[in-house]
Amino acid sequence: MRIAVIGTGLIGALHARILARHGACTLVALCDIDADRAAALAAELGCRAYGDAAALFEAEELDAVTVATPEAHRHDPAVLAARRGLKMLLEKPLGRTLADVDRLVADLSDLGADPAVNFILHGDPRFARMKEIVAAGGVGRTVSTFARRRGTRLGIEKYAPWTDLLSSTLIHDIEMALSVNAAPAERVYAEAVVRACAPYGSHDAVVATLRFADGAVALFETSWVLPPTQPEPLDPAFHLIGDGGSVVIEGSSMGIKVVSETGYSQPDMAHWPIFDDGVGGALARSLDAFVTRSLAGQPPLVGLGAARRAEAVVAAMKHSIAEGRPVALAEMDGGDA
Repeated sequence: MRIAVIGTGLIGALHARILARHGACTLVALCDIDADRAAALAAELGCRAYGDAAALFEAEELDAVTVATPEAHRHDPAVLAARRGLKMLLEKPLGRTLADVDRLVADLSDLGADPAVNFILHGDPRFARMKEIVAAGGVGRTVSTFARRRGTRLGIEKYAPWTDLLSSTLIHDIEMALSVNAAPAERVYAEAVVRACAPYGSHDAVVATLRFADGAVALFETSWVLPPTQPEPLDPAFHLIGDGGSVVIEGSSMGIKVVSETGYSQPDMAHWPIFDDGVGGALARSLDAFVTRSLAGQPPLVGLGAARRAEAVVAAMKHSIAEGRPVALAEMDGGDA
């Protein structure tokens, strides 16, 4: 499969490194508005570089593309790819507002596109096994879900200028909670702490509840406030409690602990650990699933509909914080949040 990557920042560069080593792919080209950055990475990986997505699509014969630009710049390259009938993997979130998301979903649907959306928890074997257990009735009816995703202040430094805590970070757990609860979500109530992120109009920390139509509930906690000395740079958890059992997932280090003369750490082995022979973890498995399912003509693990449901919950949480009240998901149907 001849593939290109659009966006060569942190995540896009990881996409490129993974796909350059994938046995079922030829990494043809990279594209970024920072043409020098794209050119440097392309020279390393042995492919071509472009500074404009339209020029990329005009010059190259492609089967597929991944779009890893900041969400404010997701729409145009995705629509260009859809017009050419390419298989497509979009990074989440799909837009800065729910109205932006709905415009992209509508435009892609009108073009007959069925892109995958990269919620990488589905590439984590622990979450994959949890989904199998729930689907087989192993925990009975879901009663409650707890999800924690705490990062260090590096999140504020790197991400707050162009995205926000809920859209970039907690959305992973929101989408997973929606995927393992049988009933649709119906109401959100959220509270936030706003200090260091005040200049960006965003949140340092958020605690939120989500109620499902069958009475099940979920509790979410997320923040960007831990010090850089935190041993585990990302501190996540996901607890699913049913009336017939439970599944508890903790941490991102997969149990590894490293002690040296300079300190103690628990390196992230779950999401995108980087080894001498390439990038591993859930991101690599997620991209592999995109490639193999595209080649087999199978639907994506997470498509536009599932992504939009998660985006609506994010929008409802922001609305709840702003107005200080519970918000029904039905209020988000207009896509204006």
